[in-house]
Amino acid sequence: MEASYNKLQEYFEDKLPSPEKVAEALTFHSYEVEGIEEKDGDYIFDIDVLPNRAPDSSDEKGVAKELSAVLDMSLKEDVFSGKLSEIKITVSVSQINKLLGADISAGEVEDILKRLGFEYEVSGEEFVVNPPLERTDLKIKIDIIEEVGRIYGYENIEAILPSKSEKAPKINKKFYYVSKIKNFLVKEGFSEVYTYTFRDSGEVEMIKPFASDKNFLRTDLRGGLLRSLEQNTKNLPLLSCDEVKIFEIGNVFNKDKEYTSLGITDSGDIVNKLSEFLGVEIKGDTEDNIFETNFDELLEKLPEPEDEYEKLEKKESITYSSISPYPFMLRDIAVWVPSDVTSDDVLEVVKKESTELLVNTKLFDEFKKDDKISYAFNLVFQSQEKTLSDEEVNKIMDSVTEALNSNSNWEVR
Repeated sequence: MEASYNKLQEYFEDKLPSPEKVAEALTFHSYEVEGIEEKDGDYIFDIDVLPNRAPDSSDEKGVAKELSAVLDMSLKEDVFSGKLSEIKITVSVSQINKLLGADISAGEVEDILKRLGFEYEVSGEEFVVNPPLERTDLKIKIDIIEEVGRIYGYENIEAILPSKSEKAPKINKKFYYVSKIKNFLVKEGFSEVYTYTFRDSGEVEMIKPFASDKNFLRTDLRGGLLRSLEQNTKNLPLLSCDEVKIFEIGNVFNKDKEYTSLGITDSGDIVNKLSEFLGVEIKGDTEDNIFETNFDELLEKLPEPEDEYEKLEKKESITYSSISPYPFMLRDIAVWVPSDVTSDDVLEVVKKESTELLVNTKLFDEFKKDDKISYAFNLVFQSQEKTLSDEEVNKIMDSVTEALNSNSNWEVR
């Protein structure tokens, strides 16, 4: 919704803070102000109001009421109907402080309820709150506590670490071994995938499927892994590997029960390695080069996890990068160079001329003849912004070829 700064000012006797300060207050305590536009001597706020606040915040009146509470500024008059909902919510000061981790006094709680325009009764440290009819989002105790917290200001609540429990927390066995297996497979060069739970066939049919080809719950992980394997094989040039190695741990469903399954692309001796790592023999079925086993049954064979919280290794720093939605283009290049020139020397020249559009390289051939050596590379080009044309890539390849040939005794084949 849009709200005018000048119209908001009409609801207040005192001068409002600057538009920037108003936007900041609303964003920190109430809504999300996505922008401010200066227009004809006024400032227009572009406010994103969540659906639960729509009944009381659909125009400037609602925003003014909210500003009154947040900034503790009096309105000229009550802008709401004055009607109360039928809901009465009981909450105590101790409950508010326990949940928020704060130390808010009863007086401060009462002041906040007044600023919000709530009717209430006080009995000791308990408040029985009767919210306005317009506040349809306030139904239970936690809603009132949230209101007190946001108006009080979460930035005013001191961050305190909880005290260490005298009793060591019990480690969830399933979570422990899922994490252990995932870390092991990742170190072995595998990548985890999440495939669709819904399929076009199975033993458990949905009453109201959201698509005609997704009206059953999956009975295995194999089907999804095969599709993922097929799709990712097409992107091998981008993946810096010779084969796609993937796994999935997820729930499957048959007519009798639901259970967790483990599926792995059958690459080499990985199942035996995993068995050795866990200390138990992993049994399952291999079909279409996908190994699958009942993880819940495997879990029963494994010992209870030891307390390893104090033994956690320092995690390596991980950098994430966005995946381009545009297709990649492949080119090959081979060059003769003197035998004392390394492939890295050649690749340095290639990368320099290819700019950021060169996203991956692979040395796929190397052989010597007399006093020379030939290096052949796969080059993968891709843009984050558009689909590359042959003309653009060919121009880069011309520059690469020219740069390579400019070196003494170097010759592109």
